[in-house]
Amino acid sequence: MKISLEVLAWCSAPGGDGVWPLGMSSHKPQFDFVEFHILHHASERSLYGLWMIEELAQHGYKLNASQLYPRFHRLQKRGYLKRRDQVVDGKLRKYYRITPEGRVYLREQKRRLTELISEALSVNELSRALDSRRKREEAKRRSD
Repeated sequence: MKISLEVLAWCSAPGGDGVWPLGMSSHKPQFDFVEFHILHHASERSLYGLWMIEELAQHGYKLNASQLYPRFHRLQKRGYLKRRDQVVDGKLRKYYRITPEGRVYLREQKRRLTELISEALSVNELSRALDSRRKREEAKRRSD
């Protein structure tokens, strides 16, 4: 089965809900690109809502707290995130970090995404994407 780039773009389009649109009913697995981003970053560091909103905005997602926090809560309820509260500048800030169960789930989601991408993208498209990633990483290393 060949998935077009238009379908992939629709799934992750700015302002989209990030849920896989292939007619899956609610009881079937869905892929939420925002939750994937959350778990990825929570596997690298503790994060909080405003930081995650700003990070997602860099990728074209325009979310507000009322769209983001239900995802944090859902991931926490599933056991994929743990929360730690800390007072910062007199306000309670909720920090989230991935759990061991979340790491297993993230690994499986990465496997599924890799399978989809390797099927949907040509070798040239994959090569361009990897070149772009290398350039971003090199620029980040130079700025650090």
